[in-house]
Amino acid sequence: MPNDQLALLSQTAEDVKQKSAGCLSCHAPIETPSMHRNPAVQAGCVDCHGGAANVFVPTGATQGSAGYEQAKQQAHIQPRFPKEWPTSANPEHTYALLNKEKPEFIRFINPGDLRVAHESCGQCHAKEVMQVRASLHTTTGVFWTAAAYNNGIWPFKTASFGESYSREGVPQSITMNPPPTEAEKRKGVVPVMLPLPRWEIFPPGDVFRVFEDGGLLISTIFPDIGNPQPDDLGGKPDIRQSNRGLGTGLRISVPVLNLHKTRLNDPHLSFLGTNDHPGDYRSSGCTACHTIYANDRDRWHSGPYAEYGNSGRSFTQDPTIPKNESGHPIRHELTRSVPSSQCMVCHMHQPNVFVNPFLGYQMWDYETDGELMWPKEAKNPTDAQLFKSLEHNPEEAAARGLWSDKAFLAKVWELNPQLKHTQFADYHGHGWNFKAVFKRDRKGQFLDAQGQVIPFESINGPLLQRAVRESTERPEQRAGIPVHMKDIHVEKGMHCVDCHFEQDNHGNGKLHGEYANAIEISCVDCHGGVKTRATLRTSGVAVPGGGGHDLAKLDTPWGQRRFVWREKDGRPVLLQRSMVNKDMEWEVRQVLDSLDPKAKHYNEKARLAKTMQKDGTTWGAVPTQASALAHSEERMECFTCHLSWTTSCAGCHLPVQANWKKTVNHFEGELNRNWTSY
Repeated sequence: MPNDQLALLSQTAEDVKQKSAGCLSCHAPIETPSMHRNPAVQAGCVDCHGGAANVFVPTGATQGSAGYEQAKQQAHIQPRFPKEWPTSANPEHTYALLNKEKPEFIRFINPGDLRVAHESCGQCHAKEVMQVRASLHTTTGVFWTAAAYNNGIWPFKTASFGESYSREGVPQSITMNPPPTEAEKRKGVVPVMLPLPRWEIFPPGDVFRVFEDGGLLISTIFPDIGNPQPDDLGGKPDIRQSNRGLGTGLRISVPVLNLHKTRLNDPHLSFLGTNDHPGDYRSSGCTACHTIYANDRDRWHSGPYAEYGNSGRSFTQDPTIPKNESGHPIRHELTRSVPSSQCMVCHMHQPNVFVNPFLGYQMWDYETDGELMWPKEAKNPTDAQLFKSLEHNPEEAAARGLWSDKAFLAKVWELNPQLKHTQFADYHGHGWNFKAVFKRDRKGQFLDAQGQVIPFESINGPLLQRAVRESTERPEQRAGIPVHMKDIHVEKGMHCVDCHFEQDNHGNGKLHGEYANAIEISCVDCHGGVKTRATLRTSGVAVPGGGGHDLAKLDTPWGQRRFVWREKDGRPVLLQRSMVNKDMEWEVRQVLDSLDPKAKHYNEKARLAKTMQKDGTTWGAVPTQASALAHSEERMECFTCHLSWTTSCAGCHLPVQANWKKTVNHFEGELNRNWTSY
């Protein structure tokens, strides 16, 4: 155990008081000075943030006065780039700015940032910090590798590239020590991840026509694109890359440059959120998840945090924090009660997969109820207006729509009573709009919970609002009400953290290149299978050696067991308690009960699907040999069928503005030509 950890754990209340006294002369009253609800945590302000706790604001000095500002200057760690940090809020679009800032300042504004978390959070949570640094939440190895392979940059599908930074913000490789075993490699664990190479030195591997050889003339100078020459062959202009060195003329790897500049699937845990729209407010590192921001007013998505709005405003007692400024956490507090709206800040991409369908939404199609989203007269933005719009929203349609106005975008949810065909979500990551998905037949007609067609003339905004806001728990009582296709777990009041436990969120310290290979939980762990009830032992691909974690030992933030078995009507019933909503619990239905005609939750369709044998006709009883089943648990994941409506992504084509200079969003953050708006 490190000496600083021993010192922190052995602190007295008087030690904590001395390490916070000067800070609290300005920041008191504050709801949780240590940021931890647990009173056993004895941590002073400077234990986490650094700074000077022995500097006090002069008696009688008011905020903004000379004495107050002087004390503030002495107590706070000052940034290297003060113009970039005008207030205490997270600025918009910082990206690689953190790689250039002083580590001491980064720790001061966010002790959870992964460049410095080992010095702050790591005093007590060293294992978790180490695991997160190697997790897909940080490296996003699957994204870099897929992009590199699909664009001909890299010939291997195995993950090779990932994002990670040292304390000083230098891009670094991550090496597993000890190296993965052969068994781990078969489960997708990789030995090393490298930073994406700089575009200037990477060999061109492009398949784009502008980078073909062009005509027969081989010039010793750069091609004069756009200026036809009389000696050019017809249809084969001089568009050669260059016969000089890498990084000159057109002899560059444009996909690599795109990846350095893209905000696709971004930002990752190494950076702050863009903090410019509802659904984009968050910090970096540990606090990206454990400190909650107001991003969404929908109770299904935000739980008890929905009441705080969607504009990233603070509701802290701290008198120094403005309450009318976006980019602040709701409270000065760390929590394990992380709502799905916090996960959505990163996992909203791709817009038609990941968490969007879990909540029952997909990307708006630019047409449905569009009369409220487009101006009466067509907008023709100037280059400056287009650039400003694209900085916040990578789709060029936004520059011509009403939602390029951030004030309008933040209130799109309030249009829902007027809509006739859909409902909008209250989160807008990347500045996008998301529409609700409803159950329909093959003709596009709305269906209620019992499968009955709802006349089109009956559909209106208030009815669709009921569909989105209410549960379909009792179908017989919901005749004539459309069905919003949110996941059944959401309808129960569950959030992402109710299924994805510690390892799924923090990682296990190993390097993974695919999402599925990094997941520890499996459906059968809680719902059981066709032969047994739930074991409450994790059994997914990433289970630790020696067996999975025991879910029965987990507890909620309020000290209750998360899972408990009870007897009801002569049958064992598994109850799960919420991690987000205090005093909320639900029954976790067992597969066995869906197969038993005598059970309350018997479902003949489920019995047919789960007991159908490979001969295509025999069903009803579970055979002795699981291999006889057509859909055996050993060969088929539950979500193969239970994600049936979820759309898929075939890939992305990123637009490039070749003559617009823009900073690189990753790594060194340099300014150069070419701008990938997305």
